[in-house]
Amino acid sequence: MIKLLNTNLYIGAMADLDKINYQDWAVVHATQTVHYKLFGWDRRANKPDKNHPNYISYEKDNRLSLNWVDGEAFLYKWSGPETFVKVLNFIDKWIPTKTVLIHCEQGQSRSPTLGLLYLAKRAKLIPHQSFDLARAEFVKMYPYYSPSGIGDYVKDKWVDIQ
Repeated sequence: MIKLLNTNLYIGAMADLDKINYQDWAVVHATQTVHYKLFGWDRRANKPDKNHPNYISYEKDNRLSLNWVDGEAFLYKWSGPETFVKVLNFIDKWIPTKTVLIHCEQGQSRSPTLGLLYLAKRAKLIPHQSFDLARAEFVKMYPYYSPSGIGDYVKDKWVDIQ
């Protein structure tokens, strides 16, 4: 788990969930693993209906869960820039009063991309003119950043995510 600059924002992996107290933290679960667990869904036997109101995201109190997997960008395209804006709004809501953790499975692609977006688009602590400029600055503080499909999607939709 790595703190980003002088903010209350941390980027991490699944293993970091054991290190936090949910009373003191707000959490963005950017992983299908947690999302499916919340609803009792399974990748084989009990697949979710794509029309379920919480298929892509679910927010309850200080937790936001996303049905996102790494690799191909189909879930990002399907959910659109609105889901990214929802994440940024969630962070804005909680960061003044709680420490915020954004995590995915390994902390290399989805969660750092969301952290990059927050620092660029909302906090304006790194360049916000383009994904490439933001990424160049972001990797200085988060060298583990290795985006898959989410990086391509965010680069293509940079102006749409505010």
